[in-house]
Order: sequence, then C-alpha cells, then structure tokens
Amino acid sequence: MSTPISETNMPSAAESRLLSLEAKQAFVQHALPTMAEYSFSFICSVIGVVDETMGRHYGSGLRCVFDGRRAILTAHHVIDQACKEPCGLAISAGWGRSPYVVRGSVNIDPIADMAVYFLPDDYPCPDSAFWPAERVDRSLRRLSTDYLFLHGFPGDGSYSSRLLGGVVGRSLPYGSMQRLENLPASLAAWQFAVEYDPAGLVSEIHSAPEHVDPHGLSGSPVWRIGVSGRSPREWKAADSLLVGVLTRWAPAEKVLIATSTKKLPSRWLVQAME
Repeated sequence: MSTPISETNMPSAAESRLLSLEAKQAFVQHALPTMAEYSFSFICSVIGVVDETMGRHYGSGLRCVFDGRRAILTAHHVIDQACKEPCGLAISAGWGRSPYVVRGSVNIDPIADMAVYFLPDDYPCPDSAFWPAERVDRSLRRLSTDYLFLHGFPGDGSYSSRLLGGVVGRSLPYGSMQRLENLPASLAAWQFAVEYDPAGLVSEIHSAPEHVDPHGLSGSPVWRIGVSGRSPREWKAADSLLVGVLTRWAPAEKVLIATSTKKLPSRWLVQAME
C-alpha cells in the first residue's frame, strides 16, 4: 500500500538548520514506508458491537504501556460513540484474531478528548505489540522541525464482518508537517494541527493517491519520526516518539487536529463500559 505524503508546509532551509528542503524530502520518501510497516503492529480498531456476529468500526487506537500497564490509548469521543451500540465495545487484537470485547471501565479526559483502557491480562497480544512508555514525548518543542506521521483505520477502508472473524479494515499511514498558520480558531494550546490538504498529497511512488476521507482516523496515534536533531543516515523507525492522538478533522482549514501527549493526565475520570 502506498503511503500518502503531504508536500504542503514543508520546512524551508531557514526553518531546519539540519536539512535542506531537498534532503528532507528525500529522507521522508525513504522513512515513511519504513514507519508504516513498523507502526502497524501497534495500532488497533475501536469497534462498536452491533450483535453477536457483527461489529462496526468507530475509530483507531494505539496499544501502549501507560502507568506500567498494558493499555489502549484513543479518543474519548470514539469510545463514547462505540459504546452506544447494543452490545458494547470491542478492540481489535491483531491480524487473524477475534476482536476483544471490553468490560469494566475506561479512563477518560473529555476536555482533551482522550481515553485510556487498561487491558486485562487475557488480551491476546504479546508485550512487543505495545508502544513503550519511555518513547512518549510530552513536549511540543520539536514538532515544527520534525516530520509527523500518523497511522490508523479510516472509515472508508473499514467494514463490518462477522464479529468472530473480525472487522476488516485497511489502514492509512500518512506523513506531513505541523500546520503553523491558518489554524482553526478553536485550537487549544495543548493541540496541534497536521496538514491534510488533498491538493498536496502524493504517494511514496510520486503518484497522486486517491483521496481518503479521514473520518474514522480519530484516536490514531501521531508520532514525530525523529529526524530532528540527528543525521538521516543514522535514523531508524525506533527513533520515533509518540506526540499526540488524533481527535478531529477540520475540513475548512484542511487539517487534522491532535491532542498532544503533554495533556496526558495523571488523574482521569472513569466511564463505565457496562
């Protein structure tokens, strides 16, 4: 699958002391397919359970370690909407596995639109499928000088199947820069915008990809890929740092809005899942 890349808002040489514009573009063309393959094992689909055999995709999430426990990090509104289905909520558990039906409660921050569900021990994924806590960047300092990457499951590429067989979804890996101008008026200090202008999209093979409606990407993790501060020759996917969670699409401004990981709270409200 090709990886959509936005060429809009690429940094100038003055904005990046480490790389020229041409060097950055060449690096991105190399790095994004690697990031797409690397990050896929950490992402999941958040599913509303319609009945005993069917589910519906509502958003995306990240398997991660939070407060020393295995967890799913996603957007609060995704959890809230999925829970309105008659039979509750489920989380995908990887290729070839049945979705995991959620029980108990989910920790939420409705202001920041974030949610964390701490997984029981029987969730069928190895520890290697969880993003490590030490690779979460709670600072916004390098967002504007690094390339941003997100990976999730858009609604256009996800459809209902028999629940025991899983909800089928085609992921969208996407790379762009932080938008610094012409931002939505409602953008909070702990949010940032990621460029998503169809006019500037290209694929990793330099062709114009089919535009993908970003609805369903809410809850997707956003990384800065880690080139800022190091040589591209030394870069590897494991240098990437989690910097946010996608929460909404602003079509008028053509940006995706993310809540920064600096907003991850130490205390949460609790929303019952039963």
